[in-house]
Amino acid sequence: MEARRRAPARSGHRTTLTVPNSVLAAADRLAQELGTTTNDAIVRLAEEGASSRQRHERIAALATERRSAVERTGLSDALAFPSPEELHEAMLAGRRDP
Repeated sequence: MEARRRAPARSGHRTTLTVPNSVLAAADRLAQELGTTTNDAIVRLAEEGASSRQRHERIAALATERRSAVERTGLSDALAFPSPEELHEAMLAGRRDP
């Protein structure tokens, strides 16, 4: 069996937590997979969750922005074709980070 590595030193607030059994089980599995400590795995899971939430918030903001743009479009705009520049801009809009 491979010896586990020491968790990396982190800066931040030290705390004591009561971790739900389901999270602890996931952290134990991740720690074994990565060869690290359970505490390190808990922090990694928390960081991944925070990152996922930020992505979700960016997607929600983009969806709101696009919904608003569609609502502002009138019938005459809906019947007109976009210019090549507008089409190019619209195609690139989904590739940009907000």
